Amino acid sequence: MITIDLHCHPNLKSFNSGYPEPAANMWDSIHHKIDGKTAQSISELVAHIHMESQCNLDAMAAGNVRVFQLSLYPTERGFLHLRNLPKILVGKRRINIAQEVITGYAASSIAHQKKHYHYFEDLQAEYEYVKNQQGKSPDGKSEFVLVNNYKELEQALKKENTLIGIVTIEGTHVLGTGAPETDKLTKEALIQHLTANIQTIKSWEYPPFVINLAHHFWNHLCGHATSFKRPINGLINQNKGKNKGITEAGWHVVRELLSSNNGKRILIDTKHMSVAARKEYYAFIGNHNYLNPKQKIPVISSHACANGFKTLDSSIRQNDIILKARKGRLYKWSINISDEEARIIHDSEGLIGLMMDKGNLGGIDLIKSISEHKDAEKQRAEFAQLFLDNAFQLVKAVGKKSGWDMIAIGTDFDGSITHIDPYESAVKMPLLQQDLLDYLEKHKYQKDLWFSYTPVQIIEKIFYKNAIDFYKKFFV
Repeated sequence: MITIDLHCHPNLKSFNSGYPEPAANMWDSIHHKIDGKTAQSISELVAHIHMESQCNLDAMAAGNVRVFQLSLYPTERGFLHLRNLPKILVGKRRINIAQEVITGYAASSIAHQKKHYHYFEDLQAEYEYVKNQQGKSPDGKSEFVLVNNYKELEQALKKENTLIGIVTIEGTHVLGTGAPETDKLTKEALIQHLTANIQTIKSWEYPPFVINLAHHFWNHLCGHATSFKRPINGLINQNKGKNKGITEAGWHVVRELLSSNNGKRILIDTKHMSVAARKEYYAFIGNHNYLNPKQKIPVISSHACANGFKTLDSSIRQNDIILKARKGRLYKWSINISDEEARIIHDSEGLIGLMMDKGNLGGIDLIKSISEHKDAEKQRAEFAQLFLDNAFQLVKAVGKKSGWDMIAIGTDFDGSITHIDPYESAVKMPLLQQDLLDYLEKHKYQKDLWFSYTPVQIIEKIFYKNAIDFYKKFFV
């Protein structure tokens, strides 16, 4: 069965494999550099991060991931300027080694990024890199193409051994905000700057289909949700702008991106937005869709999980701290999707991509317990059950058969995630499909929520059909 991935980074490590020119292509398997005692110590601290590229194009081909939303991401400098460093990392050289190990980037690329905040310049370079990667694989067995709409996608799917990329962007900092210089701009100058950069990306040969309004750090446009746990949150400060709403400049960006009068509409991805910002955006979208029922704007959360809270407000009533996430079957931080939010996404005819990050799938104690299993088959069964629990929570929130229409896959592979142990890369997508299918069939798991679908149909919808139906309707 083909997999469609709503969010991954097959370009990220290869693009950052060297500066001024990348040393690798998107087909290459990239291993994180772990030379020397310091690098080895760091790799042990971040063992939850897979030290090899998870979704290079060869891996995608091996896992039959034929279609993927390829996310451009100029690295936010908050990742590179660290705080509260332990003694082992004191000194510039050791810090650079740590960042090489964690990201898989080349030292030359990291050094270049530390020197400037020109995100839009970085974005355009990454886009050109991806565009120029189109063509045959080094062994000539496969081909990579970008597509601009559903019609092109449909045609490309007819060609065997063709991998199909859809350009997306993670974070509106790429428009030239989120930097110290942004604070110095007048309101008028900032709006002018944002408008010009949006016009530029809309004039690309392959303009982005989707863009995340927020990511991990303050971008002067939209508040973000807490995303880092220990030990990372001790090194990275994401407090500025956290949990804020959408700013005046942010609303300008929203309207410019969603407009069809200045080029193709670019959909907003709500993943990483704060609860306050999401509530404001959902009110805006709800009003538009009520007034324009035949021209709906869908809500997409490309890589997320369920948190089990009934409402958006209740999901943030308690701060997102470790204690909140430790107990319980689902991961309860507000970055995940509440029942209320699931219904909003469903009613907009939108999509939720369930991600392959075990740190977002379940409670901390539960994940630790499953990860420590010595029986590989039992471990796979428990991860399959937990993955399905997230899907069932979203369907139950909607309460009817059409709840299954909004669930897809958004792995976030190569996004430095805490990968699910048995499914560490795109190569394992067929295994995940089979394990989910086997678990449903063997246990008749939550059969009252199947709504007359068979297990085969459910898995097909999650991995392929829902995304294809979405593209047919909105990828125009």
